[in-house]
Amino acid sequence: MSLSHWKSLAVVPLLLCFACSPEVAPVETEAPAVEASQSSALIVGPAGSLLTARYQHTATLLPNGTVLVVGGGTPTETASTELYDPVTLTSSSGPALSAARRSHTATQLQDGSVLVVAGIGPGGLLSSVERYQPSTNTWTAAAPLPRVSYGHSATLLTDGRVLVAGGVGGVGGGTAVHIYTPATDTWVATGSLPTAMGFQSAVRLADGRVLLTGGGATTALAQLWTPATGTWTVVAPMNAARSDHTLHLLSSGKVLAVGSVQMSEQYDPATNLWTNTSNTMVTHFSAPSVMRPNGTVILAGGSYGNTTVELYSPTTGLWSTVGSLTQTRKNHPTVALPSGRVLFLGGTATSSSGSMLPMASIEAFDLNCTPTTCAAQGKNCGTISNGCGGTLSCGTCGTGQTCTNNVCGGTTPLTCLHDVCTSGTLMSTGCNACTRTVCAQDSYCCTTAWDSACVREANSWCVISQPGCGVSP
Repeated sequence: MSLSHWKSLAVVPLLLCFACSPEVAPVETEAPAVEASQSSALIVGPAGSLLTARYQHTATLLPNGTVLVVGGGTPTETASTELYDPVTLTSSSGPALSAARRSHTATQLQDGSVLVVAGIGPGGLLSSVERYQPSTNTWTAAAPLPRVSYGHSATLLTDGRVLVAGGVGGVGGGTAVHIYTPATDTWVATGSLPTAMGFQSAVRLADGRVLLTGGGATTALAQLWTPATGTWTVVAPMNAARSDHTLHLLSSGKVLAVGSVQMSEQYDPATNLWTNTSNTMVTHFSAPSVMRPNGTVILAGGSYGNTTVELYSPTTGLWSTVGSLTQTRKNHPTVALPSGRVLFLGGTATSSSGSMLPMASIEAFDLNCTPTTCAAQGKNCGTISNGCGGTLSCGTCGTGQTCTNNVCGGTTPLTCLHDVCTSGTLMSTGCNACTRTVCAQDSYCCTTAWDSACVREANSWCVISQPGCGVSP
């Protein structure tokens, strides 16, 4: 198969059809509970922007709370990196890689450093490996993978080593498997996969074994690696063929397979059985999902035209829609923060002609949003957002006033019947600079009456000349 054809597999969604089993999985009572109160506000909205629009990049949460964004296509491969701060919602330039790349893997090691392996470069497939040290904000070259590759999986083992399996390219292609030891900066081959895999999903089980599923031109294949023997076993296939999906280890020890098709399913290593769980509301292609600290799973976007954000509860075994992205996106790294917030960083959009476009925008899902108020936003009429997906009614304007940008005012000072130093009927914001200042802070003065409190505020906040109580226009 030609390289150009394989490269197209990295960016073109794979369409599929499948037959679902009617069996339904039991509720996962062992999993952590979801949020105690569903009265908490839900919000999905903008959270800043990357400095460079990119897709097929990686994003890794660092120990200091920032997110390391590496490489990707812009659309050409880039060596640039960024450090995104979820607190300030800003991104800053990071140190450049030695080699531009996309479709690589990024694995956080036990010391907090990040290992970036292979991928696609401007000249073709790569074998080079680089390691990022957060403490020094630097990259160092590591021993190269013994073969060129992309579409492989990279899984951190319990002993701190990294298992790199399958993928496209090099000797052995999709059956080759190697282990990297950070302490010695060396690679060794381990048992080959019985059946080649690429673009598969991988997860480390509670007992240290590694499960690979799906990938390629959408397959239901599942294979299991045992560290003690370094050998692979073909295990029960998934009920649905999948590619560009995600595997999550539940607290019960079972594995949840999410994405590519609507139906999600669980694998029980003890019985070697897959059991269907509930369906997502829509189908998510090329949409990475992520497990939050409380055990729930967030899945968003994927496929052009899909903005749905969904949440899976292991306690109920059900999916629910919790919001919508402001932009359609796919191939977007998804990162869960310790607070439970989830970031969707960059990814792929599409133009009106159908071509792929790299994205710079970042969006966030947050369950613990604090609603704002009309007064905090300086608004006193109409309806506005409360900042958490709800709306606020800020009231109506008085006679002779109009609501412009949610602020009462008038083109003519119809209610300028007295000066600001005298209490009386309400005054229009358009009377002078003083009424604009006072009413921006105390809307009562321009919607109900200019009482003694308004007079005191005028004397405190405005420049007033006596006699005549004159103010600047």
